[in-house]
Amino acid sequence: MANLPLIQQQLIRYGMTLYLALGLVGNICNCIMFTNHSYQRTPTSIYFLTFSIFAIIYLIWSLAPYIDSINHIDPQKLSLFYCKTRLYGAHTLGLYLRYIIVFASADRFFATQINVRIRSLSSISLAIKLIIIMFIVCPLIAIHMPILMTIQDGVCGMFGLYQLIYAIYQTIVIGTVPPILMSIFSILTIRTLYQRHRAQVHAIRRDRYLMRLVMAEVIANISISIPYSINLIYGAVTYYNVKNTQRRQIEAFITFITQFLLYIIGVVPFYLFLLTSKPFRNEFLTMLIKCWDKYILRRVRIVPLNVENNTTSNNR
Repeated sequence: MANLPLIQQQLIRYGMTLYLALGLVGNICNCIMFTNHSYQRTPTSIYFLTFSIFAIIYLIWSLAPYIDSINHIDPQKLSLFYCKTRLYGAHTLGLYLRYIIVFASADRFFATQINVRIRSLSSISLAIKLIIIMFIVCPLIAIHMPILMTIQDGVCGMFGLYQLIYAIYQTIVIGTVPPILMSIFSILTIRTLYQRHRAQVHAIRRDRYLMRLVMAEVIANISISIPYSINLIYGAVTYYNVKNTQRRQIEAFITFITQFLLYIIGVVPFYLFLLTSKPFRNEFLTMLIKCWDKYILRRVRIVPLNVENNTTSNNR
């Protein structure tokens, strides 16, 4: 058990640093891709673009302080305001990421419907309205955190009865509602696509590709959320059990691991899209080739000409 804190420290030092680097690169690439003219006119691209922007903020806000605390004193152990602000901000940004994917999966369901009224719900204007509503509602849902959190014995967190209430709240808001909604919309969409295929009514190719992106993200979210949800439920059920020091250390380490895995939500989308969607992969490679030709090869061609001109002038 003595090795658990050391393992946790190494995971923070190397694992979270890798998360941050891969996440920033991937989400910046996503922002570039989803502002491309071929994606601009779909609600799903609006959701993915918003997701990528929030994911960049989420990773910097959540992981950078962890990494910095390895070599410096963690400010959240000393400042109650910083303690409340940091955890409240990270939790709210995490809610944004999950519910944006819920909206994206709902949009794919609307977009595949034969009924014109339902299909009209897949619109950029509705996507923008839902994002604005989410931007306001999520902080309000989590407002209890900065009110009830505190610092005890140098630890910033939830204590007493609020610890149990927070575990139940997390189980519902993060571990239950988003995965269930994602699953429902995804199953209904697959069912609709199957029925349309049988009726020989084909979805637009771009819609099918976007559906593949959404499905990859939904599967990743649900898979990552399962260990965290199980741990939350276990913590709530065993809250009043008497636990020795060794058991508390093991449980604290398992909680850290489930939270560590949870950060992958903000890291993997771009790499999932590359793996699961050939059109996305081809468009990204085309963009890289254009950038290479425009900013690298052109400079390589220009520099020798300048050198040659200078040499000629000097000879004269």
